[in-house]
Amino acid sequence: MIPEPGRALNDLAMRLLFTIAPQTTTGFAAADCGLVAQLLLTLGQEFERAIATRMQDIEELRALFAIAPDDEARAAFCTRQPRSLHLRDVNALHDEGMRLLIELHAHAELSDKTLDGRIWTFLRTHAERHKFDGAG
Repeated sequence: MIPEPGRALNDLAMRLLFTIAPQTTTGFAAADCGLVAQLLLTLGQEFERAIATRMQDIEELRALFAIAPDDEARAAFCTRQPRSLHLRDVNALHDEGMRLLIELHAHAELSDKTLDGRIWTFLRTHAERHKFDGAG
């Protein structure tokens, strides 16, 4: 068991950056170590927050769908739970909600400026919630 996988990924990235990269013999190898380290840091961030951010998105999507015009698919989404808390199952429900949001947004842009504004607010919040820290 790895009790803190996010921290383990960060530790691996730091080892690459400060132990292995300085010992490389080419600029390419050092840059490659830097790239892999940054990807590990990003993966560590995502690992720590993936379920929480997606579930928060799902709850906000449900709130948006509740004020939208009636639609059978959106109503069904609002009652559905992920099959489990495994990331793949949460991703499946999240992806469904985002697809439904795209359809709703196309409608709202043409006929409901208030809903369109709320969707844009969700999208800005969503982007902020999912951004990665530059330094890991």
